[in-house]
Amino acid sequence: MKKGKEFIFPENVDKDYGIWKDYTLKDFGYATLAGLIGLVFIAIPPYGLILVLIKIVIVVLAMTIVMAILTIRPVSARKNIKVRDHFNMKRRYTNSQKLFYLKAKKRGELSEIEKDQVK
Repeated sequence: MKKGKEFIFPENVDKDYGIWKDYTLKDFGYATLAGLIGLVFIAIPPYGLILVLIKIVIVVLAMTIVMAILTIRPVSARKNIKVRDHFNMKRRYTNSQKLFYLKAKKRGELSEIEKDQVK
């Protein structure tokens, strides 16, 4: 029994250029930018030993979060979908206009607005 046409999308299809493992040029740009911001944050005074250690811990946590967002794939079956893309898709859906269907009215029946106007 034939099911019909089956579409298969290869896992390696992606619009970005891969440089190393699953990281792209854009990913390296984000990681470099996060690293530079971290170095600037560490370079800002005060320079006490404990404060510098706290700043280094904050920068390491921030870099870990950035690398996690770049590495994690939310859909395990699709290796070309990244967390960034998933968040952007959710944000676009939330901001998009939704289509709501109204209940069909019967013939001769007045709508709520028309009922208010008659009173």
